[in-house]
Amino acid sequence: MIQRTKREKIDHFLRYMENNSINKAVFIKKENINYFLEDYSPNFSVLIINAKENQIELQVSKLDYELAKIYESKDIIITKFEGWREALNGCNGVEGDLPVGFLKYVRLGYKIVSKELTKMKMVKNKNEIKNISKAANISDKAVESISEYLMDSRDDLIDTENSIAAKLEYIMKKSGSIKPSFDTIAITGNKTSLPHGMPSDEILKDICLMDLGAVYKGYCSDITRTVLLDPTKEMVDIYRMVNEGKKIAEDSLRSGITTKELETSVRSYFKEYDKYFIHSLGHGVGVEVHENPSISQNSKFTLEENMVVTLEPGLYIGKFGVRIEDLYLVKKDGFKRLSNAKIIEY
Repeated sequence: MIQRTKREKIDHFLRYMENNSINKAVFIKKENINYFLEDYSPNFSVLIINAKENQIELQVSKLDYELAKIYESKDIIITKFEGWREALNGCNGVEGDLPVGFLKYVRLGYKIVSKELTKMKMVKNKNEIKNISKAANISDKAVESISEYLMDSRDDLIDTENSIAAKLEYIMKKSGSIKPSFDTIAITGNKTSLPHGMPSDEILKDICLMDLGAVYKGYCSDITRTVLLDPTKEMVDIYRMVNEGKKIAEDSLRSGITTKELETSVRSYFKEYDKYFIHSLGHGVGVEVHENPSISQNSKFTLEENMVVTLEPGLYIGKFGVRIEDLYLVKKDGFKRLSNAKIIEY
């Protein structure tokens, strides 16, 4: 795949439309609009790509029109949204998750363009990498600050899961995040055995798992740290195993390796504990926090230079769970770690 500039993305998509007899494609999903803008779009936005007129139009509400002028360029014009009938008139290229109610305005014989867009998103350009790196730096600050706080306060903690989640989000917002890239996870006790456990008013005790991400100019980050507050020997052993599993994956991470090979290397190291590794090793990250490539034994991707992916091995044994996750830029002969918050050694 090719690393495309913002203009080259537009040109590629116009060629795709021409080759597939698509005259007009309309996007309403915010993340897809962010992808073409390489920025965070106004709250209400419709992006229209007109192949016949070789034009990209960002339609916004009358309330946001003055604000939206910052997105105007030689490639993109800004207009006021007048209604769905007008916006979708003549459209024959739509997103796969376009709400059914809009199809009455779309031409018969329309085509789904999401598959092509999904492929395009996998390799990032320099500006996208810059935005993701900034988002990673923001979430680094939050998780490192709270990890230090937890370790310093572990003998007399009175914080709840919700209060820790709130503190993480406050630091990210203060540091420049538009919003969390997903619902922030901060969980304790046996709830850490639930990969997507929801924070509650439970007070922290022996362990705290934090999974969080920031959004900067429409691009996401994703990082997980597990902090052992009053660990048993088993907790320390599992933590060290997960941390070593991530290092093993890092040793193989480079352009040209298959996603199956990457996950298999970690599962082979876990041996009999593999049954407690209940999700895939990682995923792509960009304008969405979960994009292709999926890093799994069951996926068939080969990593390429300038893909951005996570590695997030985890073991969930019932009494507790441990996950450690970082964000990486795939390079020709290795990787560059984009998230750099300290990983505590036990």
